[in-house]
Amino acid sequence: MRKKKRLQSRSGATLVEMVVTLLLFGMIMSMVVAIMSPAAKLFLRMQRLQRAQVLLDNTVQELQTIAEQATEYVKLYSAGGDTTGIEGAGSGPMAEFVSPEGYVTLVSAEGCPPTHILMGGTDVETVDGVEEGRLLVRYYSRDSSSDPSLGASYQYKKEGTEAARAVARPFADGYYMGNYLKIEFSFPGEVDEGAAVNYVNAKVELYGDKERTQLVVREDVVLELRYVAERMDAVTAGG
Repeated sequence: MRKKKRLQSRSGATLVEMVVTLLLFGMIMSMVVAIMSPAAKLFLRMQRLQRAQVLLDNTVQELQTIAEQATEYVKLYSAGGDTTGIEGAGSGPMAEFVSPEGYVTLVSAEGCPPTHILMGGTDVETVDGVEEGRLLVRYYSRDSSSDPSLGASYQYKKEGTEAARAVARPFADGYYMGNYLKIEFSFPGEVDEGAAVNYVNAKVELYGDKERTQLVVREDVVLELRYVAERMDAVTAGG
């Protein structure tokens, strides 16, 4: 009598089965990615917007603290940069005023080149320049012998190069998390030269690129002044 041979089943999968499985898995994953990708992008965009809004809120608070120190006069420049021999304007990216300590103060986000720090007329050091898009505050010793309405009341330059009493950056570069700040100050419409200034308007914006063309978030704010001041348009800086 012949013995019947028992068929043994093969374990595992053939190469063809594995290829088909991988193809199906790839198709399914492609569909999942296609569905999730827009949602993921939206989530990242919202997250970035939230971070930018927090940065902007903190910057506005800092600007308000700075503006509260304005005394005597407030002057706005239509462009950032050298203030030597420049008259004021109704709006612009740079604001000037006198601090309670008597220093002329320039506030902007327009950057500055390397600057000599002067104390008592002596050059004590040179600080690095600040790139555009960072909140910047510069202080200048005032010439008490001159009348601001008649001529320069502080020296923006010494021997042709930028000089100041102090240069301050309220926030480090890393604080901005790849964003760049832009500020546009403006007087209320009814405030003419010589008139009292109770507040200054400011359009504060954060951009996602160094050229400041890709707007991320913006806020229009009112910067209230604590002390009595008036609008100044006359030349205040000499070189």
